[in-house]
Amino acid sequence: MSSKYFVLGGDIKKSLTEGYHLDLKKLLSDGFKVTRKHFLPLVSACLFIMLASFSLLSLFIDTDTSLSDPKVIALFFVFALLIAPPLMTGLIMMGVHHSVGLKTNSFHLFHYFKMLLKLSLAAMMVNLMTNAVSMVFGQIFGSAGFVLSVLVLLYLKMSFCLVYPLIAEKKASPVTALKLSFKLVHKNIGQFTQLLVIFCVLFVFGLITSGIGLLFVIPYCINVLGIVYRQICGVSIAVTDTNDHDSGPDDSSGSDSSSGSRHGGFEA
Repeated sequence: MSSKYFVLGGDIKKSLTEGYHLDLKKLLSDGFKVTRKHFLPLVSACLFIMLASFSLLSLFIDTDTSLSDPKVIALFFVFALLIAPPLMTGLIMMGVHHSVGLKTNSFHLFHYFKMLLKLSLAAMMVNLMTNAVSMVFGQIFGSAGFVLSVLVLLYLKMSFCLVYPLIAEKKASPVTALKLSFKLVHKNIGQFTQLLVIFCVLFVFGLITSGIGLLFVIPYCINVLGIVYRQICGVSIAVTDTNDHDSGPDDSSGSDSSSGSRHGGFEA
């Protein structure tokens, strides 16, 4: 039994030096196909996160509790820095795995708690930047600063949207992942902005349907982000050949990569 390693999709070095182009129409179409094929694991994972969040809130916060209560602030920071980063990484990596034709299950959501320190450090740095910007804009522009801070928040979230998969899949350090994500997004900031607008419209649609639409919108956006990551950075996988025959990865999601008969298991 032997393992062979492949990179499916793009090349991160080439993306950084030469740039890249996203076919948004095909990207959105592929996202729909992947979501239809791998819907249940992601929607189950999303439901778990929502239920866990509501349970934590109801356990520690009641109707008489103020948002400025130290207990509430401490709970928010614990969730934002210690719980949310590995869970979000699990969600995004499920999308990455789907983008190269790998099956997942809801338990993959918890796979990245072993990288808690690196993920929490990255989340802390992003949160510090966003909070600092919000405070500065609020002080300078007053009520108008809120609108500006929301726009800057969306911009920063977009700029660092590849941080978690870069840490999880490329094993990058938090600082390196932040730099790489920022550079990669700004290599094609126009198309990323278009994608962000599309995501925002979809989330608004999900909200006006009493939140029911989010059960499709969130898995869809996660899978689209997974495809974007594959096309820009490439996804390294190991193919275990149990029959000692030449084999290649099965690209069931239409990625630009080598193909062949699949034997054994994949490890992304």
